[in-house]
Amino acid sequence: MRYRAPSVVCLLAVVALLPVGPVATADTKVNQPAAPNQIDQTPPLVPIPDAHVTKTGLLVGGQPTAKHLEAIHRAGYRTVVSLRAEDEPGDEGERATVERLGMTFVSIPVPGPAGLTEDNARALAKALDKIDALPAVVHCGTGQRASAMLGLEAFVVDRVSAAAAIEIAKSLGMKRYEAALRKRLAEICKADKSRKCEDVP
Repeated sequence: MRYRAPSVVCLLAVVALLPVGPVATADTKVNQPAAPNQIDQTPPLVPIPDAHVTKTGLLVGGQPTAKHLEAIHRAGYRTVVSLRAEDEPGDEGERATVERLGMTFVSIPVPGPAGLTEDNARALAKALDKIDALPAVVHCGTGQRASAMLGLEAFVVDRVSAAAAIEIAKSLGMKRYEAALRKRLAEICKADKSRKCEDVP
């Protein structure tokens, strides 16, 4: 899941006899940002609507345009997850564009608050946990479902507390879906007494 603490990696290097190369300066030009391949790296911010990036390899927000998708590809992203319903207007041609650019497209329809389900949370986790899935884009129409679903995923899959799940979603821009997320968390808590639900009204 995307909220694990990063591991500590120890590197040993023998450099005494190696020549020292030139030191990069502030004026050094970089043609293209390196693509993160670790889940503890923050990916480049591409300005999709209500964009948020995480230290765990995600760009979260609203519907990207075709130009956004091209920028997402250039920035090194590997997967685009759409949470829009299949009959929802406004994303025509996205799958074809994503696949033409060589990225993986995943559709997990979340039709409004009713789509905040445990099954969808697990499907999202499965898509993002695949080898080479990260960095990834998770989007809906405005970013509200995407942020709420990532909070629900943390609760369902990683079993964080309800309070932590809500804070995760808020940190990714959730506003309008807070009541819906709280309702879903309360329903799950009622069915599973082992969950940390004291903070859910």
